[in-house]
Amino acid sequence: MKNSIRIIRKNEGKVSTWSGGTTTQLYIYPENAVYADRNFRWRLSSAKVAADESTFTPLPGISRILMIIEGEVAIEHQGHHSTVLKAFEKDSFSGDWTTRCIGKATDYNLMTDNNCSGSMDVLSIDSREIKEVLLDYIKNPSERFSLVTDAFYIIGGDVEVFIADNERQYAHDGDLVMVTRKEEEYVGQIAFENCSDKKINIIRTTVYY
Repeated sequence: MKNSIRIIRKNEGKVSTWSGGTTTQLYIYPENAVYADRNFRWRLSSAKVAADESTFTPLPGISRILMIIEGEVAIEHQGHHSTVLKAFEKDSFSGDWTTRCIGKATDYNLMTDNNCSGSMDVLSIDSREIKEVLLDYIKNPSERFSLVTDAFYIIGGDVEVFIADNERQYAHDGDLVMVTRKEEEYVGQIAFENCSDKKINIIRTTVYY
């Protein structure tokens, strides 16, 4: 498998509605999966919570990581934990739980089935700064995983992005930069240069599947 950068542009997302607002599906795997049929292995999306109070859609058998991009919400998982999330703070929970959200916000979501493993964090890059990110892998690979994807969601500006000898590409606010390879392959580093005149943030999601 050739290691290369794939950029999914902001206008390629599929928008749908839920009880609390709208959701933009950024990526789904397999790519022929249908979210409504719940036949996906993992999915990335960004939701706008427009209602003052809402209940998340039940997703039995799905693990979730949610990070706030803008706004502040109180999350209550019935019979489990509660938390308050501000910008770039995250919460992990099960789609089996009854989850209530109080407050308006824009968020970013990773959903995975029981045969995947995922993580999420955020990178901040100052204007004109170049930041290199190691595309690492599990040191003791499990037989249950064969592929790994790193997805970088660009927030607030423009970046130039490149891996080793690959051609440099540009990504913009709302674009998703993806690198997929076999789990045992070592890629090295991906580099981002902030081409904007202000600090930007990039949400990095890593999925093993």
